[in-house]
Amino acid sequence: MKKVAVACQGGGMHAAFEVGVLTEILNDVQAQKFELVGLSGTSAGALCALLVWYGLAPKNGSQGSAADARKQLNDFWDNFVAKTGAENVLNLLTYGAFKAEETEIPVLGINAPLFAGSLNPYGALYQAVAACLPHLGVRSEYFDLGDLLKKACPALDPNNPQIDWSNVKTRLLIGASEVVNGFETVFDSRVNKNPQYQNKGMQPNHKAAFWRQLLPLTLDGVAASGTLPTFREAQQITGDGNYWDGLYSQNPPVREFFYPHITLPERPEELWIIRINPQQWPMVPESNADVLDRENELMGNLSLNKELDFIMMVNKWSQNSHYGTFGNDHPHVTVRTIKMEQDTADDLQYSSKFDRSEAFMDRLRKEGKKVARGWLNLWPNNVGEYPEDAAWP
Repeated sequence: MKKVAVACQGGGMHAAFEVGVLTEILNDVQAQKFELVGLSGTSAGALCALLVWYGLAPKNGSQGSAADARKQLNDFWDNFVAKTGAENVLNLLTYGAFKAEETEIPVLGINAPLFAGSLNPYGALYQAVAACLPHLGVRSEYFDLGDLLKKACPALDPNNPQIDWSNVKTRLLIGASEVVNGFETVFDSRVNKNPQYQNKGMQPNHKAAFWRQLLPLTLDGVAASGTLPTFREAQQITGDGNYWDGLYSQNPPVREFFYPHITLPERPEELWIIRINPQQWPMVPESNADVLDRENELMGNLSLNKELDFIMMVNKWSQNSHYGTFGNDHPHVTVRTIKMEQDTADDLQYSSKFDRSEAFMDRLRKEGKKVARGWLNLWPNNVGEYPEDAAWP
């Protein structure tokens, strides 16, 4: 079977689209239409990738399966959205604040007062509000990402590990940003299997290459990948630094799938990008809200496009006889894009990335399923390839 890796971009609650896409991908994995050898994700995309990987991973008492992964993924997101009355009110206040900030006074071009991101997560007021939430009927799973991850993935508990690492077949990459030293960081399940590949970045013994590092996969690492500094304190990982969202480094990481030490049986033949930050924009942004939205999307695509362009360059080198046996060690990688329908992408805004309402998530999840099913029914011969397929017709 064709070896495929799937990479999930971060983009807040727009990642609900990825939930639908991954659900359909898992249906075809179960039907043995291809082999899923790798998953990658950043921020909300990291949550998607983790839950699929966790369902596939063999654990004590469970072999793992596509069906388990599908259930794990959808159950997690069902718990992540606002469910109780208090949570819906909190979501309305939070999302509503961002939405209000996008309201611009006609002619003057002045936005509503900035208040959505004005609470400092290190401040006393923020801490007091967070302490009150459970008493108001807000579940810990709603406001405490670490707690939600522990309940969803107990086999990754460092105090009671149950993953059968020797039989894990699917690799997982999670992108995060170490904020003090500026290390571009990937939490890599392959390091859990082969500790010698851990790389802590710019160490005195020069083991590390450049300002990036590979660390073992942990739930703290996944939480780090989703740590927006306006909502959470930097995720501290003992001995390994302090982390913010992976949006500031890799969104999501993909080049690690193709490092020279990765053997051919492990190497994906195809890389599918689930893109939730659109490559294109229908017009030049003019309002402050549109500028903010497009600015965030461009930032979300910047690192990914750089990595994909390099993969394209390696593909050219591998086919050039001038480079001798280079192609034997770096076989061609087919890169493909799965993206939202254009009307949907154009309609979404920066503020909607913070909308955790069940209705909004279900709408994007249904679209993801629809788009993915149509795409998968045409694969492999009648779907496009990157870079052309990153654009709409």
